Amino acid sequence: AGKPYVEPDKTLPAPFQDLNYDGYRKLRPRPESSVWGEAGNPFAVLSLPRGFFYGETVAINFIAHDGSRRQHPTAGAVDFVDYPAATDADRMALGSSGWRAITKPGVAGKGYEFAVFQGGTYFRAVSEGQFYGISARALAIGTGSSRPEEFPRFTEFWIFEPEANDDSLTFVALVDSPSVAAAYRFTLRPGADATIDVAGDIHPRTDITEAGLAPMSSMYLHGTLKPRKGDDVRPQVHDSDGLVIQTKSGERIWRPLANPSHLQMSSFDSPLAGFGMEQRNRIPAAYADDEAKYVIRPSIWIEPQGDWGPGAVYLLENPTPNEYADNVAAFWRPAQPWRAGSTQKIAYRVHWQKDAPVNTAKVVESRIMTAPNDKSLQNIAINFAGDTAFATKPLTPDVWANGGTISNIQIAPISGGRRLSFDLAPGSSPVVELHAALADSTSQQTETWLYRWTPE
Repeated sequence: AGKPYVEPDKTLPAPFQDLNYDGYRKLRPRPESSVWGEAGNPFAVLSLPRGFFYGETVAINFIAHDGSRRQHPTAGAVDFVDYPAATDADRMALGSSGWRAITKPGVAGKGYEFAVFQGGTYFRAVSEGQFYGISARALAIGTGSSRPEEFPRFTEFWIFEPEANDDSLTFVALVDSPSVAAAYRFTLRPGADATIDVAGDIHPRTDITEAGLAPMSSMYLHGTLKPRKGDDVRPQVHDSDGLVIQTKSGERIWRPLANPSHLQMSSFDSPLAGFGMEQRNRIPAAYADDEAKYVIRPSIWIEPQGDWGPGAVYLLENPTPNEYADNVAAFWRPAQPWRAGSTQKIAYRVHWQKDAPVNTAKVVESRIMTAPNDKSLQNIAINFAGDTAFATKPLTPDVWANGGTISNIQIAPISGGRRLSFDLAPGSSPVVELHAALADSTSQQTETWLYRWTPE
């Protein structure tokens, strides 16, 4: 951090310049070239070539049990059959852009890829039986700012050889950008609930007011919340459908994601116990898309380690016309700016899972639509699912808004839970923040449903 930042050289050998998505996919990594890929090892690592979006060279060091270090040349890790004009020098100069982690290599029917680190500080993981979706990052700077966002990048990895009986893979990484230099330590554990432990020492080169910690990026095109736009026949298209926040007081917040008409940023500053984005709907018919496998995409849950101090969870939602790029992001932003020359520490666990455990009735679906007989009204319905007692006990609504008028509040029984419905007359309000929950005589019995209504 005490040295000036140096921009990376993104020059690619001639045969690999200007590759599109399909061209990059033809640079197929060779599974047999993976490091530690022999049967009996708990993990293997497969390096990924540069090209397409991935122009920067990333150094990957493999640290053996005896402490010796070696690098794995990309030339031997990639199948170049579709690039016969590439010379040996071209192949050697291609270099690595990241790597994949594979569990139980060499064991038929048991091994599978469970994590990938590639591009900026992006990484993704899956639990058993899942399909890649939401992404995480080590660090975000200026997300949602009026200035261009800065994307720190991994520059070098040191991956430690696992012991035969290890259930985790550990590595350290350097991160660099114009504003920061940082060192991170990661511990990956695959399984039914895959986890990644993250610990970072971050050294700002400049004062930073808009840091984003434990950032995640996902895609939301349309779902049940509002009628879908255009002619897409699929009922729902998203990698995640809601932001979840657990406060230290025990409140659990569910904020449905949106594909807004304009970029919008929301913040939630309650003392934090955890947060994440969920893919909550697990019904195949809800997506009608067997190829995309939205029904088995993971949810992310961030479990802070230690005291993060004051700050807030931020949610960024961008408009998008299709599902080909992430358009929603969430992260935690510290309340105090980072000063140049300081050291900032962060530690947390990332869960990549199907469904997070919930100790209260949760939102399973919500809908907002213009009233058919009165265009000045918005009809809002929220379905909560809980245990048998929740479905039958007396409950009262807790509904309010910071603008417009709420009316016609009703609670109705549904299969497995309750439906809370109400009408909103926004009037001239350009933005209305909505809050809804159900309580009994002693305490709140559901997640808190929050939403920002804006006109289409």
